[in-house]
Amino acid sequence: MLKIPKIKAKKGQEKQIKALNFLIRLLVWAIPLYIILIFDLSLPQLQYAVANIVTYLLNLAGMHPVLNDLFISIPIKDGSWGAFINWDCTAWKSMLAFLALVMAVDKGKKVKGLILFIPLIFIVNILRIFFMFYFVKTYDLAYFEIVHTLIWSWGLIFTVLIFWIIWLKSKHFTS
Repeated sequence: MLKIPKIKAKKGQEKQIKALNFLIRLLVWAIPLYIILIFDLSLPQLQYAVANIVTYLLNLAGMHPVLNDLFISIPIKDGSWGAFINWDCTAWKSMLAFLALVMAVDKGKKVKGLILFIPLIFIVNILRIFFMFYFVKTYDLAYFEIVHTLIWSWGLIFTVLIFWIIWLKSKHFTS
């Protein structure tokens, strides 16, 4: 386990030092993110898993998807629409961010929280991708950019923060 030295607090500085310790640990646990980005690493198997799961769900919903490598397309009113499942579609950044947030906290049952919430983040991501296909199938491309920006750009950020707060507040994970 990575042990990061704590900064000792003087009287009246406990909260500031606690916050500084948290931020230092968070930055250290963010290093894997930067390594992955710098070396342009990916896990194609995870991309294929996401593409296959989303395609399966779209089939269950009767949307008649076509999966070609990592590109999923569905018929819409005026033709077809599709999306490529790239590395960022796997929610790897969100799962790594959650890991960093949990590990940056000085207490708690970290493994138990990670075992529960990392898969939940992955599931939320799958549902988010499914929703984008559902939205396009239902409403065509009207308002797609707005919904995509809100759901795609902000959806997992809020999910990660909400799950982290649940982990922090729950007696099952922090006692």
